[in-house]
Amino acid sequence: MVSAHCWGQDRARATVEFQKGSEALTQGKAEKAAKLFRKATKLDKDFIPAYRLLGLAEETAGNYGEAAESYEYVLERDSLFSRLLYYQLGKVYYKLSRPEEAEIYLNIFKDLQSVPLVKFGRNGDEERRAEATALLKLDQDILAAQITQDSSQFVNVTEVRNVDVPINTMRDDYFPFFANDRKSFYYTRQGELRDEDLIQGKRSSEDGKWTTNRFGNFNTLQPEGMCTLVRDGERIYFTLCHEETSQGGCDIYSALLVNGKVRDMQPLPDYINSPSWESQPAISCDGQQLFFASIRPGGMGGSDIYRCQKNPDGTWSPPTNLGDGINTTQDEEGPFLSNDGQTLFFASMGHNSLGDQDIFMSRWDNLTKRFTRAMNIGPPVNGPHRELGFHLTSDGRTGYFASDRPGGRGGLDIYQFELDAALTGRDITYVSGYVTDSLTGEPVTEQAVVLPSGKTYYTNYEGRFFICSPANEELDLTVSNPAYFPYARTFPIPTWDNTEYYRIDVKLRSENTPPPPPPEVAPEPVVEEPEPEPEEEVETETIRTKARIVKRNMTVRFEFDDASLLPLQVQNINKFVESIKDKPLVSIEVIGFTDETGPEGYNIKLSEQRAQAVADLLDRAGVTATETRIIGMGELASTGRRALNRKVEVKVVYREQVSVE
Repeated sequence: MVSAHCWGQDRARATVEFQKGSEALTQGKAEKAAKLFRKATKLDKDFIPAYRLLGLAEETAGNYGEAAESYEYVLERDSLFSRLLYYQLGKVYYKLSRPEEAEIYLNIFKDLQSVPLVKFGRNGDEERRAEATALLKLDQDILAAQITQDSSQFVNVTEVRNVDVPINTMRDDYFPFFANDRKSFYYTRQGELRDEDLIQGKRSSEDGKWTTNRFGNFNTLQPEGMCTLVRDGERIYFTLCHEETSQGGCDIYSALLVNGKVRDMQPLPDYINSPSWESQPAISCDGQQLFFASIRPGGMGGSDIYRCQKNPDGTWSPPTNLGDGINTTQDEEGPFLSNDGQTLFFASMGHNSLGDQDIFMSRWDNLTKRFTRAMNIGPPVNGPHRELGFHLTSDGRTGYFASDRPGGRGGLDIYQFELDAALTGRDITYVSGYVTDSLTGEPVTEQAVVLPSGKTYYTNYEGRFFICSPANEELDLTVSNPAYFPYARTFPIPTWDNTEYYRIDVKLRSENTPPPPPPEVAPEPVVEEPEPEPEEEVETETIRTKARIVKRNMTVRFEFDDASLLPLQVQNINKFVESIKDKPLVSIEVIGFTDETGPEGYNIKLSEQRAQAVADLLDRAGVTATETRIIGMGELASTGRRALNRKVEVKVVYREQVSVE
């Protein structure tokens, strides 16, 4: 009697704690609920429903090990207590990075579908709706567990590490974006009141310690952040969710970055910012494409990713939905475009996920003019947990993303990894060009610089334009301005590490700008050509030789209105030097020319500069002769292509001994 009475009291007390726990769980207080359910199980070790909800509370709180322990206990005591519990245990094991056990329990849940639901008693009927939802995802969940066990089909990322404090905190830290020099970066942090702020991290060197602070003058108690920068370092795009200024819940803004300060902040046009939600902008390397997430009407469901392209006049095209290769009926967000513009990374809940939200990639198809069907980039970047906010550094070699996986500081943390070559794409060089007046050196502002593809870039107040150019290829530019002569030039672009910009100069010449006065040219002395030296016969004991005069010529071409030597020209001159450096040189003539475009006096000066540039290179190479002449002849009348007249002729004469038969 005493024993039964005590048991009744324990069950009654346990039931009270159970009811309190159920109420806390309904209110979203998972940690509190877990404590109450655990108290109930201590009062009554046979109270199976308390163990079942204890597992659910621990799972909701992210304590997956404790959740698995409780679920296992329930199934050991009563294998028919809940069919849904097999699915939940499989999902918990997957989140514990134990895909083998996950696959086992998920398949048990699948096999148990042949057992009538009434066999699972009251729990079976109550969980009918939750089972229907689980069955919709079951095949994909089993596939994810199988794939995770064999990740060889994915890119080879060997190690992922947490970037740690002070970047990561107990709050959510996500959407990283590194500056070109990798000494500063921007990311979003969710505050205590669930607002979002844009944070800047700084360090003195790539190996230095980080310091952090709120960035910009727009952070409030409402959400801000999710930023992206054009790689020219001059323009930033970000999200503001200010009710008094936004078209909808959140809008995308752009601003100039001047000495690290935000200036001229403006919302994007209202055909981009709709009355709906727009956020998470991603700008292409050169600022010619803009991607963002939106829940505007007409999408495929949830948030979709859209793209705008820069028009030749500098405005944005209307947004275009990226279609069913990228977007699904669920949420797609957090786009990021590789330096070469060929690979789009984004987060999705709707594609073949390995767990929660995963990061996917898609290649641009030049034939169909659209992105290919998305592919999961796989473990260890993706896993059972939430991953989003993919980013690559300026060299395209280091990747960053955010995840709420176990072992972090709390919530979403930012992680780092080194990229496999499959993700890096083509090497890109950050080209910073300057358009100036060739005589005054003044910048030419708001000037269009056009590529053969039709892409158009505009100069800023410094005459600067910025292009992300494929490395080890040629960059063709044309500039048209009614105040100047037409400009066209091909620049060879080297491989660059992009911590600094590769500079090119575009110097425009104006027929309306008076040229500098022509230099005073002293009358050239009459040089009498020496009589040809008679061939000398030298008699030796065994060999008879004679000396002969040899003449060698070389032509060096130049770009329009330019006296600088390109790398290929330097290479050709060096080869020429190798062929004559050991010869007894009699004379060297270096003669510069221009085409007939422009004033005569200016062209004489330019031809002298070209000749001197070649002569200086010959001198540095140790080429000397008894007689050296450096002459600027000015214009050559064009009989065909003017480009053929922009040149320097090198004429070398030397003696050579040859044997006499």
